[in-house]
Amino acid sequence: MTPSGVAGAAERAHRFVAAHGDVLQRARADALLDPAAVAAVDALLPPVDTPVGAFVALGWLDALRVRRGPRVERAVATLGGVQHVDGAWILGDERDEAAEIATTAAVAGLLAKTACVRKSVLDAAGDWLGARWSPDRVQGGDLGLIAGYASFFANVDHDLSDAGLQWCGRELERGFRTGALDALAVARVFLRCDAQGLPGARFRAEEILLTLLGQQVDDGSFASAVDPPDRVEATLDALAALHRLARWGS
Repeated sequence: MTPSGVAGAAERAHRFVAAHGDVLQRARADALLDPAAVAAVDALLPPVDTPVGAFVALGWLDALRVRRGPRVERAVATLGGVQHVDGAWILGDERDEAAEIATTAAVAGLLAKTACVRKSVLDAAGDWLGARWSPDRVQGGDLGLIAGYASFFANVDHDLSDAGLQWCGRELERGFRTGALDALAVARVFLRCDAQGLPGARFRAEEILLTLLGQQVDDGSFASAVDPPDRVEATLDALAALHRLARWGS
Protein backbone atom coordinates (compact mmCIF):
# COMPACT_ATOMS: atom_id res chain seq x y z
CA MET A 1 0.00 0.00 0.00
CA THR A 2 1.40 3.37 -1.03
CA PRO A 3 1.53 6.36 1.34
CA SER A 4 -1.13 8.02 -0.81
CA GLY A 5 -3.38 4.98 -0.32
CA VAL A 6 -3.05 5.19 3.44
CA ALA A 7 -3.62 8.94 3.34
CA GLY A 8 -6.75 8.43 1.25
CA ALA A 9 -8.11 5.87 3.70
CA ALA A 10 -7.37 8.24 6.61
CA GLU A 11 -9.12 11.09 4.83
CA ARG A 12 -12.23 8.98 4.25
CA ALA A 13 -12.23 7.89 7.90
CA HIS A 14 -11.88 11.51 9.00
CA ARG A 15 -14.85 12.52 6.82
CA PHE A 16 -16.96 9.76 8.37
CA VAL A 17 -16.21 10.97 11.91
CA ALA A 18 -16.84 14.58 10.87
CA ALA A 19 -20.24 13.58 9.51
CA HIS A 20 -21.36 11.22 12.26
CA GLY A 21 -19.39 12.02 15.43
CA ASP A 22 -20.21 14.33 18.30
CA VAL A 23 -18.19 17.49 18.92
CA LEU A 24 -15.54 15.70 21.01
CA GLN A 25 -15.17 12.84 18.53
CA ARG A 26 -14.76 15.34 15.70
CA ALA A 27 -12.10 17.21 17.67
CA ARG A 28 -10.24 13.96 18.38
CA ALA A 29 -10.26 13.12 14.67
CA ASP A 30 -8.93 16.59 13.83
CA ALA A 31 -6.15 16.20 16.41
CA LEU A 32 -5.08 12.85 14.94
CA LEU A 33 -4.43 14.68 11.68
CA ASP A 34 -3.12 17.94 13.16
CA PRO A 35 -1.34 17.94 16.55
CA ALA A 36 -2.07 21.66 16.87
CA ALA A 37 -5.72 20.71 17.40
CA VAL A 38 -5.00 18.81 20.63
CA ALA A 39 -5.85 21.87 22.73
CA ALA A 40 -9.42 21.73 21.44
CA VAL A 41 -9.72 18.13 22.64
CA ASP A 42 -8.46 19.03 26.09
CA ALA A 43 -11.02 21.82 26.36
CA LEU A 44 -13.86 19.42 25.49
CA LEU A 45 -12.92 16.49 27.72
CA PRO A 46 -15.35 15.71 30.54
CA PRO A 47 -14.16 15.90 34.17
CA VAL A 48 -11.61 13.30 35.19
CA ASP A 49 -12.64 13.13 38.84
CA THR A 50 -14.27 9.70 38.52
CA PRO A 51 -12.25 6.53 37.92
CA VAL A 52 -14.03 5.60 34.70
CA GLY A 53 -13.88 9.18 33.40
CA ALA A 54 -10.18 9.38 34.20
CA PHE A 55 -9.43 6.07 32.48
CA VAL A 56 -11.40 6.91 29.35
CA ALA A 57 -9.90 10.41 29.07
CA LEU A 58 -6.37 9.07 29.54
CA GLY A 59 -6.97 6.56 26.77
CA TRP A 60 -8.16 9.27 24.39
CA LEU A 61 -5.20 11.49 25.25
CA ASP A 62 -2.78 8.59 24.90
CA ALA A 63 -4.04 7.99 21.35
CA LEU A 64 -3.01 11.58 20.66
CA ARG A 65 0.38 10.99 22.34
CA VAL A 66 -0.51 13.41 25.16
CA ARG A 67 1.08 12.00 28.29
CA ARG A 68 1.77 15.03 30.45
CA GLY A 69 -0.05 18.19 31.45
CA PRO A 70 -2.68 19.23 34.03
CA ARG A 71 -5.46 17.02 32.68
CA VAL A 72 -3.20 13.96 32.62
CA GLU A 73 -1.96 14.71 36.14
CA ARG A 74 -5.53 14.96 37.49
CA ALA A 75 -6.55 11.72 35.79
CA VAL A 76 -3.48 9.91 37.13
CA ALA A 77 -4.20 11.21 40.63
CA THR A 78 -7.82 10.06 40.40
CA LEU A 79 -6.84 6.53 39.37
CA GLY A 80 -4.03 6.36 41.90
CA GLY A 81 -6.48 7.38 44.61
CA VAL A 82 -8.85 4.47 43.93
CA GLN A 83 -6.22 1.73 43.59
CA HIS A 84 -7.02 -1.01 46.07
CA VAL A 85 -4.53 -1.68 48.83
CA ASP A 86 -3.61 -4.97 47.15
CA GLY A 87 -2.65 -3.13 43.93
CA ALA A 88 -5.73 -3.87 41.80
CA TRP A 89 -8.32 -1.63 40.20
CA ILE A 90 -12.04 -2.31 39.86
CA LEU A 91 -13.81 0.29 37.73
CA GLY A 92 -17.33 -0.99 38.15
CA ASP A 93 -18.37 -3.74 35.75
CA GLU A 94 -15.92 -6.52 36.55
CA ARG A 95 -17.69 -9.82 37.22
CA ASP A 96 -14.81 -12.18 37.98
CA GLU A 97 -11.08 -12.32 38.59
CA ALA A 98 -10.27 -12.44 34.86
CA ALA A 99 -12.08 -9.15 34.35
CA GLU A 100 -10.30 -7.62 37.35
CA ILE A 101 -6.96 -8.71 35.90
CA ALA A 102 -7.81 -7.23 32.48
CA THR A 103 -8.84 -3.92 34.08
CA THR A 104 -5.84 -3.71 36.39
CA ALA A 105 -3.38 -4.52 33.61
CA ALA A 106 -5.01 -2.01 31.25
CA VAL A 107 -5.00 0.78 33.84
CA ALA A 108 -1.40 0.12 34.91
CA GLY A 109 -0.18 -0.11 31.32
CA LEU A 110 -1.82 3.21 30.51
CA LEU A 111 -0.55 4.94 33.65
CA ALA A 112 2.98 3.70 32.93
CA LYS A 113 3.06 5.79 29.75
CA THR A 114 2.41 9.03 31.60
CA ALA A 115 5.10 11.28 33.01
CA CYS A 116 3.61 11.57 36.49
CA VAL A 117 2.56 8.17 37.85
CA ARG A 118 4.20 7.15 41.12
CA LYS A 119 6.49 4.12 41.01
CA SER A 120 4.74 2.70 44.08
CA VAL A 121 1.45 2.57 42.14
CA LEU A 122 3.01 0.51 39.35
CA ASP A 123 4.93 -1.67 41.79
CA ALA A 124 1.74 -2.56 43.66
CA ALA A 125 -0.06 -3.33 40.42
CA GLY A 126 2.87 -5.44 39.25
CA ASP A 127 2.87 -7.47 42.45
CA TRP A 128 -0.87 -8.15 42.12
CA LEU A 129 -0.70 -9.00 38.43
CA GLY A 130 2.46 -11.06 38.76
CA ALA A 131 0.86 -13.24 41.43
CA ARG A 132 -1.97 -14.01 39.01
CA TRP A 133 0.05 -14.43 35.82
CA SER A 134 0.03 -17.75 33.99
CA PRO A 135 0.27 -18.54 30.27
CA ASP A 136 -3.16 -20.12 30.70
CA ARG A 137 -4.56 -16.63 31.22
CA VAL A 138 -3.89 -15.66 27.61
CA GLN A 139 -4.04 -19.08 25.94
CA GLY A 140 -7.81 -19.04 26.23
CA GLY A 141 -7.97 -16.27 23.63
CA ASP A 142 -9.58 -13.66 25.91
CA LEU A 143 -8.81 -10.36 24.15
CA GLY A 144 -9.15 -8.33 27.34
CA LEU A 145 -6.50 -10.43 29.09
CA ILE A 146 -4.17 -10.54 26.07
CA ALA A 147 -4.41 -6.78 25.50
CA GLY A 148 -4.20 -5.95 29.20
CA TYR A 149 -1.20 -8.12 29.99
CA ALA A 150 0.54 -7.08 26.75
CA SER A 151 0.16 -3.37 27.51
CA PHE A 152 1.34 -3.89 31.09
CA PHE A 153 4.36 -6.00 30.17
CA ALA A 154 5.29 -3.67 27.30
CA ASN A 155 5.18 -0.49 29.37
CA VAL A 156 6.26 -1.62 32.85
CA ASP A 157 9.66 -3.03 33.75
CA HIS A 158 8.65 -6.28 35.44
CA ASP A 159 10.42 -9.58 36.03
CA LEU A 160 7.80 -11.36 33.92
CA SER A 161 7.78 -8.89 31.04
CA ASP A 162 9.99 -10.81 28.61
CA ALA A 163 8.26 -14.16 29.01
CA GLY A 164 4.82 -12.58 29.32
CA LEU A 165 5.16 -10.63 26.08
CA GLN A 166 6.23 -13.79 24.26
CA TRP A 167 3.04 -15.52 25.34
CA CYS A 168 0.87 -12.50 24.54
CA GLY A 169 2.47 -12.17 21.11
CA ARG A 170 1.95 -15.83 20.26
CA GLU A 171 -1.69 -15.75 21.32
CA LEU A 172 -2.35 -12.47 19.53
CA GLU A 173 -1.01 -13.95 16.32
CA ARG A 174 -2.92 -17.18 16.84
CA GLY A 175 -6.14 -15.21 17.18
CA PHE A 176 -5.38 -13.18 14.07
CA ARG A 177 -4.40 -16.17 11.91
CA THR A 178 -7.50 -18.14 12.90
CA GLY A 179 -9.82 -15.20 12.36
CA ALA A 180 -10.80 -14.94 16.02
CA LEU A 181 -9.22 -11.45 16.10
CA ASP A 182 -9.42 -8.94 13.28
CA ALA A 183 -6.84 -6.36 12.24
CA LEU A 184 -8.43 -3.53 14.23
CA ALA A 185 -8.33 -5.59 17.42
CA VAL A 186 -4.63 -6.34 16.81
CA ALA A 187 -3.89 -2.70 15.95
CA ARG A 188 -5.46 -1.57 19.21
CA VAL A 189 -3.08 -3.85 21.11
CA PHE A 190 -0.10 -2.49 19.17
CA LEU A 191 -1.14 1.07 20.03
CA ARG A 192 -1.59 0.25 23.71
CA CYS A 193 1.88 -1.31 23.71
CA ASP A 194 3.47 1.52 21.70
CA ALA A 195 4.92 -1.21 19.50
CA GLN A 196 4.96 -2.28 15.86
CA GLY A 197 4.92 -5.92 16.87
CA LEU A 198 5.23 -8.20 19.87
CA PRO A 199 7.83 -10.81 20.76
CA GLY A 200 6.50 -14.22 19.82
CA ALA A 201 4.33 -12.87 17.00
CA ARG A 202 5.57 -13.16 13.43
CA PHE A 203 3.49 -10.37 11.97
CA ARG A 204 4.51 -6.73 11.86
CA ALA A 205 2.96 -3.36 11.27
CA GLU A 206 2.80 -3.58 7.48
CA GLU A 207 0.77 -6.80 7.42
CA ILE A 208 -1.71 -5.50 9.99
CA LEU A 209 -1.94 -2.20 8.11
CA LEU A 210 -2.81 -3.90 4.82
CA THR A 211 -5.42 -6.09 6.48
CA LEU A 212 -6.87 -3.14 8.39
CA LEU A 213 -7.30 -1.19 5.16
CA GLY A 214 -9.41 -4.06 3.87
CA GLN A 215 -11.81 -3.57 6.78
CA GLN A 216 -12.74 -0.04 5.69
CA VAL A 217 -16.19 0.15 4.14
CA ASP A 218 -17.49 2.44 1.43
CA ASP A 219 -18.61 5.23 3.77
CA GLY A 220 -15.08 5.48 5.21
CA SER A 221 -15.87 3.84 8.54
CA PHE A 222 -14.32 0.87 10.28
CA ALA A 223 -15.91 -1.70 12.54
CA SER A 224 -14.62 -4.60 14.57
CA ALA A 225 -16.57 -7.81 14.98
CA VAL A 226 -14.31 -8.72 17.90
CA ASP A 227 -14.61 -5.63 20.08
CA PRO A 228 -17.53 -3.65 18.70
CA PRO A 229 -18.01 -0.16 20.08
CA ASP A 230 -20.03 2.23 17.96
CA ARG A 231 -18.64 2.76 14.47
CA VAL A 232 -17.42 6.28 15.21
CA GLU A 233 -15.20 5.07 18.06
CA ALA A 234 -13.97 2.14 15.98
CA THR A 235 -13.16 4.53 13.14
CA LEU A 236 -11.26 6.83 15.49
CA ASP A 237 -9.20 3.86 16.68
CA ALA A 238 -8.55 2.86 13.07
CA LEU A 239 -7.57 6.41 12.17
CA ALA A 240 -4.99 6.43 14.96
CA ALA A 241 -3.74 3.03 13.85
CA LEU A 242 -3.42 4.06 10.20
CA HIS A 243 -1.03 6.86 11.09
CA ARG A 244 1.06 4.86 13.53
CA LEU A 245 1.19 1.62 11.52
CA ALA A 246 2.05 3.45 8.32
CA ARG A 247 4.95 5.19 10.04
CA TRP A 248 6.16 1.96 11.65
CA GLY A 249 5.85 0.03 8.38
CA SER A 250 7.77 2.58 6.29
